[in-house]
Amino acid sequence: MDLPSILSESIVQGLVLGFVIGLVLKMASKAVTVFLVAFFLGLKWLEARNIVIVDWHRMTYGLVGSEELAINRATELAQTLVEMGAFGAALACGFLVAHRLTK
Repeated sequence: MDLPSILSESIVQGLVLGFVIGLVLKMASKAVTVFLVAFFLGLKWLEARNIVIVDWHRMTYGLVGSEELAINRATELAQTLVEMGAFGAALACGFLVAHRLTK
């Protein structure tokens, strides 16, 4: 096979698979979102009717009243994700370079 046909086949496969995976993930995330919203609305309604008692402080690990702690944790998480993303991108680039040079 020649190079253009191999590339076009790979591009089409990648586009189709990416599109299908994107649709499935979007539908799944919407379903999970609807379920969680309905669950917490139901839980809040049951609590308002004094049917169940919910310890919201314990459920949120105390983050509702301490904004500074939440901001610090979010900042640390963002920094970790950036470092991991940079490492992952460098690892992928290194792998691709090594893969191309050894052919």
